Amino acid sequence: MKGSAISVRIADFLKEYPPFQFLEVAVLRELAARSKVKFHEDGEIVFSQGQPRTQWLYVIQQGSVRIIEETPAGEKLIDLRGPGDLLGLQGIRSEEPYLHTCRTETETILYCLPREAFVAAAEKSLPARRYLAAYFSLNPAYNWNGPAREDEEAGLEQGPVTLRRGGLREVGPPHEGARAHLVTVSGDTRLGEVALRLQSRRIDCVLVVDEDGRPLGKLTDADLRDRLLEGPLDPQWPVRELMFTDLVPASPRENTGDLLVKLARFGKSFLVVTEDGTLQSRAIGLVSERNLFLQYGRFPTVIGQAIASAPDLPALRSLRDRLEALIIELLDHRGALKWLMRMVGVLNRKLNRRVVELVLRELQADGWGAPPSRFSWLMMGSGGRDELLIRSAVYHALVYEDPAAGQTDTSARFFRELAQRTASAIRQCGFPESPQNVLAHNPDWCLPLSAMQARFTALIEDPVGAHVYSARDAFDFQPLDETGCPLAESLNAHIEACLRRHPDFIRHMASDSLLNQPPRTIFRGYVVDTTGMRRDDLAIKSHALLPLVDIARVLALEAGSPRPTTTFQRLEQAAERHGRDTRTGQLFAEAAEAFLVAQYARISQGLRTGTDGAVIHPADLDAATRTLLITAFRTILDCLEAVAGRFNLNWRA
Repeated sequence: MKGSAISVRIADFLKEYPPFQFLEVAVLRELAARSKVKFHEDGEIVFSQGQPRTQWLYVIQQGSVRIIEETPAGEKLIDLRGPGDLLGLQGIRSEEPYLHTCRTETETILYCLPREAFVAAAEKSLPARRYLAAYFSLNPAYNWNGPAREDEEAGLEQGPVTLRRGGLREVGPPHEGARAHLVTVSGDTRLGEVALRLQSRRIDCVLVVDEDGRPLGKLTDADLRDRLLEGPLDPQWPVRELMFTDLVPASPRENTGDLLVKLARFGKSFLVVTEDGTLQSRAIGLVSERNLFLQYGRFPTVIGQAIASAPDLPALRSLRDRLEALIIELLDHRGALKWLMRMVGVLNRKLNRRVVELVLRELQADGWGAPPSRFSWLMMGSGGRDELLIRSAVYHALVYEDPAAGQTDTSARFFRELAQRTASAIRQCGFPESPQNVLAHNPDWCLPLSAMQARFTALIEDPVGAHVYSARDAFDFQPLDETGCPLAESLNAHIEACLRRHPDFIRHMASDSLLNQPPRTIFRGYVVDTTGMRRDDLAIKSHALLPLVDIARVLALEAGSPRPTTTFQRLEQAAERHGRDTRTGQLFAEAAEAFLVAQYARISQGLRTGTDGAVIHPADLDAATRTLLITAFRTILDCLEAVAGRFNLNWRA
């Protein structure tokens, strides 16, 4: 066959696979013209670990290849590669020897591409560079070819999008509109003048400020109408007599996603933007939910408002269905998960809070009366970590104030009835219960504060006898009250003090975190373990998400900062503590991205198939997500090894 015909065949093959599909046709043909074809029998070595690097980069045209690491204990499977996959990428920009041995498993045809020419071509294509960066690392700050270039400062994310697709990248500075909509008056301003200003400016809200511009209160058209229904209004009254003072501040540094989460969390229609994000500094803007809606389109805060006033459980289940439909619409990239987890976490707490309210109303109607003391419903596990985007198993508990003398049995009966009915209602909303029985209707998890503290003390003092591994998700809890919960705060303080007295508990938890390991790779839609065994399904919850959740919890507890509970944020904070310029810091930053990759794969497939996504089929994933998962597996294994070394634990991958 003539050389030109061979190069055309090579180019036609390459253009079907990344990163070559991102190169211009002319560039690809030029690269193919300088390439050659190589044939290997079954079981032949393409290159060996430690061998000097050649000038060629290899692409498999036909057959399969095993990548192995040669150790004193024997060969260790690193990866399997098939048609379209590259060989020899690790260390491509250096002259360092090959890191692993590459051996054919079948008769194999390789296309040999000139290494330096490929690097030069890939550097000119941003999508190609992004693909190669993801091949080497999940950390958005990582650049495969050295220092980041200006057009890569945003990492692996795509360009600006709006709330209609994939999250919250800005389409414009969020606070320009906030400044434009700010109308302020003093507290002495007459009510009649305020009414005229509302009408003349065609605005919804006037902010009342002091002489230094600090916010004191607000008044809206709706407020005026409500007050008018209560009785006549005198236009001469100062506005301070009618203003509402329940203001929620926002910082100029918060983006649109932050503002929307805050609106949903506090159930407000307005946020006051101040210089330092507190009510003690000058007001510089006013954010309106209505204006954000007009700018960006539909968003979940509307569902949050409906949840807060839902009349019954069927309505709540329907609203959660609507929320999942919206998640599917917004979830077009793993980067959207960070905001979606925050927003859905707020809405899950609203839903649970409304369930509790409806159950309390039912108890009142049934003659149980009002709660005998203050209590807090605690969301645990994925719900407590703001990771419950899909209706999977839930964990929860109920803690209440220690009863007065003689009231112990009365309080226990009331709160256990409340727990039973609330847990049943949550099931009716479509959430299955945890198989570990960490549930409020279990008497072990419906306790007065002192007994709940003792429960955690037992877990920490005797983790083996108390079976802490089955209850580890109980350490990731959040109360339903967004504005603070004294009971939850007291429980947190007790746990932190107990951990300081028993530091060996952290090592025990670290040891438990090594129990679940990811597979080695994904090959032709099959999951491959370290022995080479292939399966068509992946237990992504057990073998990708749980190791990262457990590692993040250990790192947070070791640092004495169990809050926040979100796995992604815990890993990010660990990266900050160790320094992002260190290998450990970089590893934890990459682990945070690995969590997003695995969570995206689980949620997207689970919502599409109507399951909890705990087991997925890699063959149903797009090629880019499969590539990212393979990189995530490597990162998880590296993290497990790092944790084992940190706590001097036995480790075997």
